[in-house]
Amino acid sequence: MNGGDNRARETIRVGGLRGNEGGKEIEHNLIQVDGVGEVVVSLEQRTVTVDYDPAVISGEYIRRTLDSLGYSPYTH
Repeated sequence: MNGGDNRARETIRVGGLRGNEGGKEIEHNLIQVDGVGEVVVSLEQRTVTVDYDPAVISGEYIRRTLDSLGYSPYTH
């Protein structure tokens, strides 16, 4: 099947998320990654929700990117 609507959404709890600057840094960096469509950061819940195309990018890559920015993703 070859369609453009095969999107995935993942919500990742992260540590080290403090203030609007951190949320903006995450949004700015992730939105530039190929395959990422939307990034929503919740400071209250300390989560990052990412809509992405799993044919282009993996959830693991997104988690590694968060980790490299200094925001430790929690694994379930």
